[in-house]
Amino acid sequence: MRLRRTLTASGTTAALLLAVGCAGNDTGAPEQAEQLQTGEGTKKQVTMAEVQQNDSTDSCWTVIENIVYDITAWVDQHPGGPDRIEQLCGTDGTESFTDQHSGASGPQSRLAEFQIGQLAG
Repeated sequence: MRLRRTLTASGTTAALLLAVGCAGNDTGAPEQAEQLQTGEGTKKQVTMAEVQQNDSTDSCWTVIENIVYDITAWVDQHPGGPDRIEQLCGTDGTESFTDQHSGASGPQSRLAEFQIGQLAG
């Protein structure tokens, strides 16, 4: 587990971001501290319309419990096959994700790697 500290220009606000990785299974997903931070420690706001525009395997965003994730890099790596992820592209995948992975810490930790913001509204 890696812990990164990001400070604002004034140095008065510190935000801790937790990047959880699976050893030996690097997806190449970008670390997204700069995308998560937008000012005084708030998360980037993403509209559902923006999520819906990213509805393909070339750009696959989904919402799970009001958090927006770019899971494009995970499509071809999902142990259950790409079709399990493709159905989430451009949608609110909360129900599908929780039905499949409820209570499992591994999938939740893996998902955290792809977080890009909070659902607006």
